[in-house]
Amino acid sequence: MVTPNNALGKSEWHIMEKLWELAPRTYVQLCHELKDDPGWSRSTVQTMLERMTEKGVIRFEVVGRARQYYPNVARDDVAVAEARSLLERAFAGSASMMMSTLVRKKQLTKEEINELYAILQEAEDKNDGNNA
Repeated sequence: MVTPNNALGKSEWHIMEKLWELAPRTYVQLCHELKDDPGWSRSTVQTMLERMTEKGVIRFEVVGRARQYYPNVARDDVAVAEARSLLERAFAGSASMMMSTLVRKKQLTKEEINELYAILQEAEDKNDGNNA
């Protein structure tokens, strides 16, 4: 579970993206993948892995001489926690204020508008089902 105490920092997202894409990954594999983008040294990767393990967002298993790293939190759980945090910080917890701001500041395509309608319809259907 993602909490404010173990929310992901910007740098931690790089590692989590790799682990959500394919796990497990070893320290050497992660070093190789993160060398060019974002340009991290081996010591930076090691520090990040240690910090993230302590926070509980990743875990490792020792296989032979290698540590294999796994995500300990689901991508969807992190996304929901991040969205809730943003909503509270920037929009006083108001989803309608957030949507109003986004709609006023960005020209939405017809496809995006239809997608938003579908999301709202699904939410309404779920809400009706809970009230039945």
